[in-house]
Amino acid sequence: MLTEIERKRAINVIIITQCLGMVILALFQNGFYLNYFTKLGISSAAIAMLFALPPLLGTFALLPFAFYSDRFGKKRLALIGQLLLIVSLLILMGAGWSIAGLALPLVVASLVLFSIGFSLQVANWFALLNPIIPEEIRGRFFGRLRVSFQTVSILFTLLATRVLEGSPSMTAFQILLSIVFAASLLRYYTYARIPELENAAGETGNRQTFRSAFSALLRVTGYMQFNGYVFLITLFTAAVPIVFGLMQKDIFFFSPAQISLMGMFFLVGGIIGCWVGGPLVDRFGTRFVFLVAHMAYAAVMLAMLTRHWVPWSLAAHAGGCSLLFSLIIGMAGVGVSSEMLALIPETNKALSTACTLTLINGATAVSGMLVARAISWEILSSEWQMLGRTYSAYDTLLLAFAVLTLLMLGAIRLVPKIVRQVQLMPGSYPRI
Repeated sequence: MLTEIERKRAINVIIITQCLGMVILALFQNGFYLNYFTKLGISSAAIAMLFALPPLLGTFALLPFAFYSDRFGKKRLALIGQLLLIVSLLILMGAGWSIAGLALPLVVASLVLFSIGFSLQVANWFALLNPIIPEEIRGRFFGRLRVSFQTVSILFTLLATRVLEGSPSMTAFQILLSIVFAASLLRYYTYARIPELENAAGETGNRQTFRSAFSALLRVTGYMQFNGYVFLITLFTAAVPIVFGLMQKDIFFFSPAQISLMGMFFLVGGIIGCWVGGPLVDRFGTRFVFLVAHMAYAAVMLAMLTRHWVPWSLAAHAGGCSLLFSLIIGMAGVGVSSEMLALIPETNKALSTACTLTLINGATAVSGMLVARAISWEILSSEWQMLGRTYSAYDTLLLAFAVLTLLMLGAIRLVPKIVRQVQLMPGSYPRI
């Protein structure tokens, strides 16, 4: 057990660790990777597939990593994961100076290592923190944690916007990647200082097999029904930020600095969503939050199609849609994490949380790959008319996602009627 002073020290270390880690995740959310991959000459279809790669690999990695974390030590596997993240950044930096034809393979190798390293940490993050953070302060702690690392992400995005606005050269990209690399190095040492209070199952004589542990999880009342809902809503919404980003690049012809600014709006929306979602879940329950999010997801997607008629600038409209969509993601994320933590059993905590994250990653990957295939196979009309205005294939995708989201509204019945204290779980894959 920790003394009060040791607990406060551990909490500060956790927050610092997560703030350092969120800098690398911000590269997905703030438009940096979209700009960097474009600079490397990678096509839009390939970029969409690259964004789908981390959640795809995470789909297969999270459950076994969580199982072995419960048995052989959570922090041991997490530190191995941090080393892989550091190596992935070195390869990504090398892609910027590679000869023609090597950039794409190096980026793929970097993202594969990133996916494995990130999954090693995500699989056991909450299980590591669970005994450190008392139940009565978890809502406040995770709220403070999320606001802290989102603030750091916004500050880094502002820096990236300023650097790319002045000179969107390869040197500018490498300077920003060097900052992320330094943060990742420092994070290894802060991560090592997080106390691991629960012994691994392998050290206590518990030799439960993966099959028996997973079978026990499937028998938890309401858990798999809830996971089914989460999978479906993620499938129809996860790729929307990708579509927004590609529209900004290919249809709106925004500059790298403008794309980074859109990414900052996305990050700000996430913070607001957490602030709004917490009180809503506490007062009205998760079903109400999911219902509001459901309708709002479709409304924002359709709002992007109204850009020809709005009285404000295109940049303001795109930024507003990005902010609102991220706000909904943040609000719904509070509901998902609250419901998940209310449903998980006392044993195999890492495995139980990883089950939900696996389905989220799988739906995110499939959603992203659908967008990538639709673009590369050119199965959608590149231009079409509606009410005298011209639209693109990206608009077709948004329209399809909006309709599908509305059609699955009845799936909210899969969510059990459970209301618990709001607990925000950080560390899930970015909704890119």
